[in-house]
Amino acid sequence: MSLRRLALLCCLGCPLPALAEVSSETLFFLQPDGRHYLLQRSIHSDSASHRFHLPKTVRREDLRYVNPADFQWDDSPPDSNLLSFDAGGFTLIYPGVFEDAELQRLADGSWRYRSWHGRPDRLGRYGYWYAPGDFDRYGYGWLLPDNIEILDYRANVPGRWTRRPGALGFYAEGVNNVTFEIRYRVHAPAAPAPAQTPPGDADRDGVPGDRDLCPHTPAGARVDRVGCALDADRDGVPDGIDRCQGTPEEALPVDTAGCPAEATSAD
Repeated sequence: MSLRRLALLCCLGCPLPALAEVSSETLFFLQPDGRHYLLQRSIHSDSASHRFHLPKTVRREDLRYVNPADFQWDDSPPDSNLLSFDAGGFTLIYPGVFEDAELQRLADGSWRYRSWHGRPDRLGRYGYWYAPGDFDRYGYGWLLPDNIEILDYRANVPGRWTRRPGALGFYAEGVNNVTFEIRYRVHAPAAPAPAQTPPGDADRDGVPGDRDLCPHTPAGARVDRVGCALDADRDGVPDGIDRCQGTPEEALPVDTAGCPAEATSAD
């Protein structure tokens, strides 16, 4: 037996290292226009490192959140931008917009989203993929604004779909090269509730009408917190328009300016 064949047999007989268990989560936070979104991608395993391929349309400055913060960015590959992490998992959040190749407007006015354009890469991979091995656990979801209605959905692998108010989710185990098709309708966003206008102030004394116990205070009069005129000398002319403050009681009556009547009379 040749040494080369012996070495091959010995290698085949050696136990291979077990693949790291992998869980992944993909969450789309869809915006009211039905095209823009915020995307969260997470992968976790006991692997010592990860490399993650991003579309060429995603730039480094587009990354809103990266954990762990230490990573390497390589935009030299022709088909993707490559992130490398020396860690067993990572989470990314970045904005995006569905491209024309992903989104189709149907005759009934609804939209059909397809996550894969139908062509595998040069290694035969497509959709949401992982290598080496498969996703042991894979989660995918859409978080929806109130004006978006999910009509139907499907995946190319078996799994469990869940519907909740404002959300659509999918979960599968032992899968790879996962693709989705989702049909939905975009309704006009609900009009915002009208702003509450403050209560009126008919006499313009600074006290809102719903708290004004004296709603016909003359202009210029100083008022208390319930909108009633202050009258320090009690001559019947409110402070603020009383030109003769401190009128003594014996000087009453006074004129409309709050001064003794004889002081402003003329022949």
